[in-house]
Amino acid sequence: MKTAIISDLHANVEALTVVLRHIESQGITDVVCLGDVIGYGPNPREALTLSRNVRFCLMGNHEEAVLFYGEDFNPKARAALEWTKEQLNSPDFDRTENYEMWNFLGNLRESVLENDVFYVHGSPRVPTKEYMVPSDVKNPEKMQEVFSMFPWLCFVGHSHIPGVYTEDLRFLSPGAAENGSGKSWVAEPGHKALINVGSVGQPRDGDPRASYAVWDGKKVTFFRLEYDIKTTMEKIYAIPGLPNYLADRLIVGR
Repeated sequence: MKTAIISDLHANVEALTVVLRHIESQGITDVVCLGDVIGYGPNPREALTLSRNVRFCLMGNHEEAVLFYGEDFNPKARAALEWTKEQLNSPDFDRTENYEMWNFLGNLRESVLENDVFYVHGSPRVPTKEYMVPSDVKNPEKMQEVFSMFPWLCFVGHSHIPGVYTEDLRFLSPGAAENGSGKSWVAEPGHKALINVGSVGQPRDGDPRASYAVWDGKKVTFFRLEYDIKTTMEKIYAIPGLPNYLADRLIVGR
């Protein structure tokens, strides 16, 4: 069975809609989300509504910050956090609907383990907050500890940079791909790997296209998809509570 793995949607409904349609076009019905459904983007309610249809959704640092307090957030992220809270408490919507959204957030798990495959937002060590970035392959101590905490494969998001981290301290970038086509990496039994699926709603690897991955039990296939970035940017520009920077970064994928 194929499982589509999405992460870091960041309230970007234009990107999310394109990704979900691409998943459906492949006949894939099993979808999981690694968190950060909200934050930064202009459509938190819509993104949450769509995310409630996946098999499971994990807690990211933005969900955690909305529920508690984003003490480590920079000023731009904090501004988006406060605006997002306002949207989820909006009196323009039925109170019951607001409660349901908050209940959904409050019931999110930090991790899931299925058949030797571990799913988490950030890293096994610090599920919602620790970044795994390409330069970590130069940090054997961190890599060894992280790899000791899952049995075979681990899927993460959070850094918004797709790729595969291997147990022998390598980072394998998926590389460029034609729009909608996939780049695959084959998993080897007995050889651990950590896979970052990238970001649907705010890529940061220099490629502005939405990123997600599909796991079929033997290989991971990375996809990049074009979406209507300008519409998302215009929505952000039109919202006083969201810094323009959050729109500007979308067009450059940073």
